[in-house]
Amino acid sequence: MTASNWVGTLPSQEAYTINRILYDVQHDRAEEARYFADPKAYLADIPGLSDRAVAALSTTDVGQLYLLGANPYLLRAYCLQLRMPDPEYLAALRAVGGANHG
Repeated sequence: MTASNWVGTLPSQEAYTINRILYDVQHDRAEEARYFADPKAYLADIPGLSDRAVAALSTTDVGQLYLLGANPYLLRAYCLQLRMPDPEYLAALRAVGGANHG
């Protein structure tokens, strides 16, 4: 789900979209309200997301979001916004830690 160029590995377009959603929901109160009112309806308006990404975003599947390319800093801030307990957040990341990222 990544591409490479002469500089290094680049995130996919879907990863960029996921990161943009996480950023917008954290930094724009109107987007935050729209998203949390109905995540699936919010995500339906965004092109380029796979069913896997929609499911991960709408259920806050931290491990899956990480594997799909979510920036760890944006993902952590999002989980803090949701008041997700640290042990739950860390367990989700550890569960996918050995997974194949290709």
